[in-house]
Amino acid sequence: MAAKKEAVKQEENVKPTPVPFTVGFNRSQSESIVYGSFILGILFAVIGIVGNLPLLALAALAPLAIAFWHYPMIEKGKPQLGANEDGLYVERIGFIDWAAIRMTDVKRTSVRNIELVRLDVLLTRSLDDAVTKAQTFPVWKKFMMRNWKRTPREHGRELIAINLHTLAADPEEILSRIRAFKFV
Repeated sequence: MAAKKEAVKQEENVKPTPVPFTVGFNRSQSESIVYGSFILGILFAVIGIVGNLPLLALAALAPLAIAFWHYPMIEKGKPQLGANEDGLYVERIGFIDWAAIRMTDVKRTSVRNIELVRLDVLLTRSLDDAVTKAQTFPVWKKFMMRNWKRTPREHGRELIAINLHTLAADPEEILSRIRAFKFV
């Protein structure tokens, strides 16, 4: 009995080995939004131009803008979140230094029957100072959806809230993998 308790105690003290990972959007959730909006926009434009209905052709801009905004959700090979020895990777930010991360936590809320999950990353300093390798991206990406939100806090700290419910991985697994790097 004592040996069994000792084995359980040793398992609790074993720290998880940090394994680099990246995760992207869950494409199956967003393909209908992007492709449906794109087809609707093209349909409005064609009918508006052929039928000499300028207002309908102009109305095509709304669904085309929705498809453009949501396009990052279907991009192939574009990770949104990841971690390795360099830091925590967030798309359109780059790598955040592990020493700049004070706390990571998963927050769950629900709206009707939809569960929303986000990863809160509290930084010890401003985001600009915490980034070790900034990511460069094209100018038009500024006008597309991003998976995170930046909120200033007291004493120059910042909170980065990263949506996990749109990603193709389990939120708890993401948190445990991030914490494996943070506490090495």
